[in-house]
Amino acid sequence: MNRARIHFLSLVLGAVFLAGCGGGGPPGLRNSDPGDNDEDVVAAFGDSITLGNQCECTPYPARLQSLIAKTVYNAGVSGSIAAENVERTQAVIDRFHPAFMLILYGYNDIVHGAQTSSIAAALQSMVATCKDNHVVPVLATYPEPIGDHAAYAPRVLILNSHIRSLAAELGLECVDLQAEFDPLADLHESDGLHPNDAGTQIIALAFADLF
Repeated sequence: MNRARIHFLSLVLGAVFLAGCGGGGPPGLRNSDPGDNDEDVVAAFGDSITLGNQCECTPYPARLQSLIAKTVYNAGVSGSIAAENVERTQAVIDRFHPAFMLILYGYNDIVHGAQTSSIAAALQSMVATCKDNHVVPVLATYPEPIGDHAAYAPRVLILNSHIRSLAAELGLECVDLQAEFDPLADLHESDGLHPNDAGTQIIALAFADLF
C-alpha cells in the first residue's frame, strides 16, 4: 500500500483498513502476453459506479489514470447489468485495446432479481473474453450499500463472496471494495449506493495498488 493511500484513508476513516481478495499478489500487475493490446491502457468496465455520473466529482477511472502511468478509459454504463453486457466486453476491447480490464459488475442484476449464479456466470464469461483477447482481467467486489439501498445489502454480500471465490478459482487479482469501505463512514452519496468524492477516491486508490 503506497504512502499517499495510507495518509488519505487515515484522514477519511481515522484508520487504515487493509483489503484484498483473489490473487493477492504484490503490486505491479503485468501482462506477459498482451498481443495487439497496449500495455499502457486500462479499461474500467462496469455500471454507474464506474461511470461516476451520480457524484459531482471526478469518476474513479480518471482519478486512477492520475495515479498510475497508464491511460484509463471509462467504459461504465449507468443502469447496465452484467448479464446483458457480456458481449460489450469484446466491443470495449476492440475499441480501446487495453492490456488490463477492471470489472465491477452485478449490482443492477441483483436489483432486477437475478440469481447470484447467473451473475457469476456472466462475470466468468467476461473474464473468458478478456483472456481470449490477451487482456488481464481484474474482478472487484461492491461496497456494502446502506441507506435507501440497504435492503439489497445481504444479496450484495453474497455476490461479493462469489466474486472472491471466482477470482481465487481463476487465479485473478481481486480488489475487495467491500473491505475498503467502512459502512459507518461518510463514503456514499445520499442514496447509500454510489460513492461520494471520498469514496470515489478510495476506489481509485484501491485499484492503483495493483499497478
